[in-house]
Amino acid sequence: MTLRPTDVLRKTPLFATLPDDDLRRVAALAVSRRFAKKEAVFREGDRADGFFIVASGKVKVFKLSGEGKEQILHVLEAGQTFAEAVIFEGGEYPAHAEALTDTELFFLPKRPFVDLLERHPNVAIRMLASLSRWLKRMTDLVESLSLKDVETRLVFYLAEELKAQGIPPKDGAELELAIGKNVLASRLGTVPETFSRTLKKLQDDGLIDVRGKRIRIVSAGDLFSILPH
Repeated sequence: MTLRPTDVLRKTPLFATLPDDDLRRVAALAVSRRFAKKEAVFREGDRADGFFIVASGKVKVFKLSGEGKEQILHVLEAGQTFAEAVIFEGGEYPAHAEALTDTELFFLPKRPFVDLLERHPNVAIRMLASLSRWLKRMTDLVESLSLKDVETRLVFYLAEELKAQGIPPKDGAELELAIGKNVLASRLGTVPETFSRTLKKLQDDGLIDVRGKRIRIVSAGDLFSILPH
C-alpha cells in the first residue's frame, strides 16, 4: 500500500517542522516510486533531476573504486532523505544508490521543488539546516575512514547507533544491527573477513557479546575508552 506523502514528510527531519500549508505544498510534488531488493535507484553519473525520501525499506548510497570495490557512504531508512544536494548543484548524481530491501521512495523533482523554494523561502532555510547536518556526517565519515583503524571505526559506529536509538552507552545496553554484517563492513571501509575478526576480538576481550545481529555491551567504560576525546 502506498503511504501518504504528508505522513512520510511529517516524520522526515528535513520537513517535520514545516507548517501544514508548506508541508502540503511539498507533498503535492512527491511522486511514489517502488524498487525491488538490489534494484538501482540511480547510478553515479546519471542525470540528477531530483532527490528522494525513504517512505519504507532501506537504501544504500555507495561509491565504486576503479577495481569495483564498494564503499558504502550511507544506509538510509524510513524518514530519511538523500541526494538533496542536487537541488542546488544539478548535473549528475555523484554516487550510486540501491535498494537493500523492497522499498518505496518519494521522488521530489528538481525544477518544481526549486520553484517552491523561491516562492516560500522558509522551506529553503529549513533545508539548509538539514544539509549542514549532512555535511557534518560526511566530515565525520571521512575522518573515521582516514584517521582510525577498523576497531575504532566499529566502536564509533556502535556509539553512534546507541545514541541514535536513545540507548544509554552503559553495561548491559543492547543494540540490534539494522543492516547485514557484509553491508556494515563496507560502510566501515573494510572487508567482511576483517570486520568479523574485529568483532570477535572485541568479544574475546570481554567488551561486547555478539549473538547474530544483536550486540550487548559488556564493559562500556573499556569499550568506549578506545574512542578519541
